[in-house]
Amino acid sequence: MMVKVSFVMIAYNEEKNIGRSLKAITALAGLEQQPYEVIVVNDGSRDGTAAVVARLADRNPHVKLIDLPRNRGRGHARATGIAAAQGELIATVDADILLPPDWLVRAEEALAGRDAVGGTAVPDGDVAYVYQATRLVPRVVSHTTTVTGSNALYRRRVFELVAFDPSLREGEDVALNKATTQTGLLLGTVPGLLVEHIEDKTLSDSLRWLFVTGMGATRQLLIYRQVRTPDLAAGAFVVSLTAGALTGIFAGPLTGAAIPAAVLLAASVQHVRSRFETPLTRLPAVGLAVTLDCLHLLAYFTGRLAGLSWLLRRRPPVKAPDLLTRV
Repeated sequence: MMVKVSFVMIAYNEEKNIGRSLKAITALAGLEQQPYEVIVVNDGSRDGTAAVVARLADRNPHVKLIDLPRNRGRGHARATGIAAAQGELIATVDADILLPPDWLVRAEEALAGRDAVGGTAVPDGDVAYVYQATRLVPRVVSHTTTVTGSNALYRRRVFELVAFDPSLREGEDVALNKATTQTGLLLGTVPGLLVEHIEDKTLSDSLRWLFVTGMGATRQLLIYRQVRTPDLAAGAFVVSLTAGALTGIFAGPLTGAAIPAAVLLAASVQHVRSRFETPLTRLPAVGLAVTLDCLHLLAYFTGRLAGLSWLLRRRPPVKAPDLLTRV
């Protein structure tokens, strides 16, 4: 029987979350009325992710496991899953996302006149650890990418024209969005379609990911030449570092260091306020959130600088990768 919809889930060290995420998929309204498959690409996890999926696959013939021997990154994992998918519709879901019961019904309805749609993850990915540590009430924040890989529904023909870049360890969904719109395909975010983000990274893992994300954001800026709010914030921090260095020469290192520290603190306060409800009754939690966010923004800004030096060492100048669009 022809598969109607294929769910492609990528996972790296998601032993704690993936069972819940898969259960949410198999419980989706309308899914029982059509043939489907759930393809899980285990991207070289070092924990028991593959074992959890294998046990579920033994009990549910719709679930299939692709167990990669080593971690290759998000782009390679998504591309691997898409290549194995047989559905007329293809959904991408991250292993730390819980889809609401009406996700498929609403996404299919929104596909009318579009080629790909997606919902909005709450809390936003860049403050997932802060939410985990403080449990402040998250705000609904629109993604900077129209259709994110965390929860998306595509018509199959999308992947007959474009593909996830297997060389990208992050930012693969941004690159796919750019390639998709260049082909004239239509993308859309489904208003009010919210999915729950249940990430549980350690602090060190979260800081490492923000550093990598920062490197990717610099790469995207140089490739696509589109300035976004995170680019402005990173630019302001770089300016503050320069001003702080010059001030330190004449007024002392502590005075100089106070300038970038003040900019970092101000950026963190604004960032936390934009991502969470911050009532005075939760002041200790808000203070902890600002402190943790300062660490995360510092990791991100450091990644922005590292990404700049990494890209500038390459010649000729960076161009949008041609391999994203299939002829």
